[in-house]
Amino acid sequence: MTRMLSKAASLLLLASPASGLSFDVAAAKNRPVSKVITLLKDMNKQLEKEAEEDEEIYDKMACWCET
Repeated sequence: MTRMLSKAASLLLLASPASGLSFDVAAAKNRPVSKVITLLKDMNKQLEKEAEEDEEIYDKMACWCET
């Protein structure tokens, strides 16, 4: 009888951490840190795009100033 109780107790101990370690992807996307990371990534893409446009304009102006 005691062996059966100890086995049941060990099964409960093994099962409880597994259920507590679940990961909710939808909740992770709604966390403030995730929102900030997404915002920073979007800002980086926008800055790269603007840098390319500025470089094209600078090249045109530099060429115009040399002539």
